[in-house]
Amino acid sequence: MAAEPPPPSDPSTPPRESNRIRKGKKSRGAKRPKRAAASTSSAATMMVEDPFLVLAGGKEGGFLELEEIDEADFGIFGGAVGDVGEGDNKTGKDEKKKKKRKRGDDGLAGDGDLIVESEEADKGEKCLKRKRRNRKKRKAKEKVKILGSKEDVPDDNVEDMQDEKDSMEQDNNDELILGDDEVYAWKELRLHPLLITAMRRLGFKEPTPIQKACFPAAAHQGKDVIGAAETGSGKTLAFGLPIFQRLLEEQEKASRLGREDENTTDGSSRESPLRALILTPTRELAKQVCDHLKEATKFLGIQVVPIVGGLSMEKQERLLKRKPEIVVGTPGRLWELMSTGNQHLVKLHSLSFFVLDEADRMIERGHFHELQSIIEMLPLTNGSDAQTVRTTPSCETVPILQIKKRQTFVFSATLALSANFRKKLKRGLVTPKTSDLSSMEALSKQAGMKPNAEIVDLTNASILPEKLEECFIECSDDDKDACLYYILSVHGQGRAIIFCTSIAALRHLSSILRILGINVLTNHAQMQQRARMKSVDRFRGSENSIMVATDGFARGMDFDDVRTVIHYQLPHSTDVYIHRSGRTARRSLAGCSIALISPSDKAKFYTLCKSLSKENLQQFPVDHAYMPAVMNRLTLARQIDKISRKNSQENASKSWLQRSAESMGLVLETSDSEEERVQGHKQRKATSAHLQKLQQDLSELLQHPLQPKTFSHRYLAGAGVPLLLQKQLEELSKSNVKGTGSANENKGSRFVIGQDRIEPLQALQNSGQEVCVSIDKQREKRRVAENWRRKKHQEKKRNLSSIIL
Repeated sequence: MAAEPPPPSDPSTPPRESNRIRKGKKSRGAKRPKRAAASTSSAATMMVEDPFLVLAGGKEGGFLELEEIDEADFGIFGGAVGDVGEGDNKTGKDEKKKKKRKRGDDGLAGDGDLIVESEEADKGEKCLKRKRRNRKKRKAKEKVKILGSKEDVPDDNVEDMQDEKDSMEQDNNDELILGDDEVYAWKELRLHPLLITAMRRLGFKEPTPIQKACFPAAAHQGKDVIGAAETGSGKTLAFGLPIFQRLLEEQEKASRLGREDENTTDGSSRESPLRALILTPTRELAKQVCDHLKEATKFLGIQVVPIVGGLSMEKQERLLKRKPEIVVGTPGRLWELMSTGNQHLVKLHSLSFFVLDEADRMIERGHFHELQSIIEMLPLTNGSDAQTVRTTPSCETVPILQIKKRQTFVFSATLALSANFRKKLKRGLVTPKTSDLSSMEALSKQAGMKPNAEIVDLTNASILPEKLEECFIECSDDDKDACLYYILSVHGQGRAIIFCTSIAALRHLSSILRILGINVLTNHAQMQQRARMKSVDRFRGSENSIMVATDGFARGMDFDDVRTVIHYQLPHSTDVYIHRSGRTARRSLAGCSIALISPSDKAKFYTLCKSLSKENLQQFPVDHAYMPAVMNRLTLARQIDKISRKNSQENASKSWLQRSAESMGLVLETSDSEEERVQGHKQRKATSAHLQKLQQDLSELLQHPLQPKTFSHRYLAGAGVPLLLQKQLEELSKSNVKGTGSANENKGSRFVIGQDRIEPLQALQNSGQEVCVSIDKQREKRRVAENWRRKKHQEKKRNLSSIIL
């Protein structure tokens, strides 16, 4: 029987397309199983001539519905048909594992097969989209890390960078706290939209007075600023926002120039030079300022790097290699890196902002000689000095046209400027030896302050926060520890900072408090930098933490809700007292400042009150019924501390002698006789036993609550038992029955018999009494009292003489 001629081909079908698809089919057929022999020759002819037969996946040709075609499976991307056979080769093994078909059914493409294939295609497409999204997020994170280098970006990565920017903006919008209508005050200042978004994310509804006064002059008028405001008023953002505003405006201006201008510039110009240099007096303050600025520039692409002493210089050099726009540091470490020729710090021709924070601390005598050297490296850009460029052996000379206009910001909590300060700036009086030129004025002029500088002084007469309650306690030098322990045990609620003027007093006080079961943190200049930073982090992490620190901790440190500041030792100046007290009552919150005044401190205390214009001051209420129990604990703690300190000093001296002998290869021999060695051993054994006895006695006292002297365990109902005392006794009995207490839990601080543990501020408001602290008023009162006594005595004499007569 002769074979039937093949049917005529459809004229609408292009033959070239069918040939191309046939080649792809041939490559696919090598891996797929053979078709059933039941296929007819007419079907084979249709496979050759119908180009959509391959897409249908079955025997019969024709079009599929749009839902049934998956672009990923057939290689169709952007409207172009790819190599179909290649896609089938990739998915062939998966199809074999998921579903095995019989030979006789392979030629039929049923509805069930189409549904399974479409579901698998949807899953593959979702997985592909998920991978792309994750890849974009990873790229965005990598870009944020290396954004400071600003290397050349190829043209084919422009779309990826745009996607990364969109994802960062989406994350920024997700973290917004305030709505767009709640930041109207920021919009009135013409703040950049990205900075407004940052304020919404940080939750700042409106600028503080110092920010509102400084931003227009600094950002829109380009003036230098000298600012002074009380502690906790937001001075960090007062100089930070103008810096961000200018950098963002310059970025937008550069982006408008287009790629042509970018191609004309060489590769070195794409690196980000140093644009802002911020100097602070202490390491902790530099770290805090850097953290605040980083929070504000989280999604702005502006790098902020801290450079402080006490940390590895190699790590800081690696940070500077990223070319950050803003550097916050202390003068010592910055000058150390500058003197070694660090390229990022030496090239100061593009420096647009120079900031001195807490400037009054930097001008103190004997401090920060490196600051003078750093200021001398700054190029002169204002007035008649703009024609010359100051050069040093380690600073590169730059043409005058490349030097940017620099703004100088000087901020502090205290401000001392003369009335004719602007005239002095115009005349160019830079020498600090002038009789009527203060140190602050000399520093401002030397830093390049222009005559039209904006002076913003928002300090009031007292320079202290409005909601700060000041008080004092009169006591002897030996009773200072007792009064401090009374405050911490009876009113130990909320964060507290205890300030000392010497490190020796700090170590003594912290040791006594730890023996008494009060866990305190310390911070002073002789600690390693990592230990100081760790101490600050722990202080921030606990709501009832206690910090014992020196005056270096009083500068600019910002903590959330510090309730009490205690001056264990009075500071040597009024400025230090202001900065100490300013650690509390921040952000319009209330706080309490307590000064412990001994007889030797009275003259200094009265002088301090006179400089702050205070005539009356509240006296902190102390219930002296608790003082005997406090003194019993304190006496034991002092004895334990004395023995422990002596033992540690002896061990330290012995270990030093042994180490020295071992390092020199010598054998250490003792010249003591056997009797002396036996006597020394007995003495050490007795001392150890006595120390254990003292620790046991103190532990027993700490296991019981602090009790007043008038408290009696026998006849509680004699005068009626208060409700508070009933609750305390019930809690005490329950704890004794359960036996859950231990000496390590500081049992005595859980509650105080007859006292509800309230904050010192509340106790002061409830029962504080005002006392006259003005020397002149006290003299006047004594004079009036003396005259009254004299008159009474004279009247008594006259009456007596009249009776006799």
